[in-house]
Amino acid sequence: MALPKANRLKSRKDFQAVFREGIRRNGSYLTLRALKPLFSRKPSLDTATQTTQAIDLRTLASTRIGISISTKVSKRAVVRNRIKRQITSALYNLLPKLSPGWRLVFIVKPTAAESKCVSPQFLQELEQLLAQAEVFDGIREDVYYEGGPHIGDLIVNLIIGLTIVGIPLTVGAIVRALWLRFRITDRRVTVIGGWQGRDRTDIIYSEIVKVVTIPRGIGLWGDMVLTLKNGSRLELRAIPKFREVYDYINERIAAKNPEYSATANK
Repeated sequence: MALPKANRLKSRKDFQAVFREGIRRNGSYLTLRALKPLFSRKPSLDTATQTTQAIDLRTLASTRIGISISTKVSKRAVVRNRIKRQITSALYNLLPKLSPGWRLVFIVKPTAAESKCVSPQFLQELEQLLAQAEVFDGIREDVYYEGGPHIGDLIVNLIIGLTIVGIPLTVGAIVRALWLRFRITDRRVTVIGGWQGRDRTDIIYSEIVKVVTIPRGIGLWGDMVLTLKNGSRLELRAIPKFREVYDYINERIAAKNPEYSATANK
């Protein structure tokens, strides 16, 4: 099913703008480049440019989408066209959920052809990438937990840090306390971390196939490792209310992924 004309990104200038200024999110089969609507970005300091490039809100009303698939994916045009049709069909179903005014480009990776992806796989990955870029339009998310790691993790590691051997552990705990943040909702698990909190990962529940848990601090907090369908892992360190969070995540995964077995993953 083809995208409506109003939702197609066509001009070379638009593609270049998305690649130059858009945020980037990576998946197993696709890479998303997403450029926010002009009315949500900070105005340019060049007042002359602002004057000559007035914003037409009617043009911004529709989010426009482009798909880039090169011969690196497959030398056969029939394969490239099949993949493009599958992605377009999945995107068509997601159009009502998208915020207005975005310009999006999906770059197909060679793994899409190698793995012989089908439409449901593309749909799941598209949802995940769009959620990471926060392109969805006002879809309500009920937040179960939002905050940093348990304070006990920092206290224990500060005590361990009194020994020379424990210094690396203490530094790690301080970094987590400063910048590690969790946001667990009914739609996804989000982990923000890294130096100064610059790294962000969003995982939707249908992508999770395995959960491994390690209780710490007599169960007051704990670590959790989520394994995804593509084999990658997301680690959640020192989560407060550990058992409650674990039960909440398990319930959401079971509802979204029938193949998941909570008993097998305990």
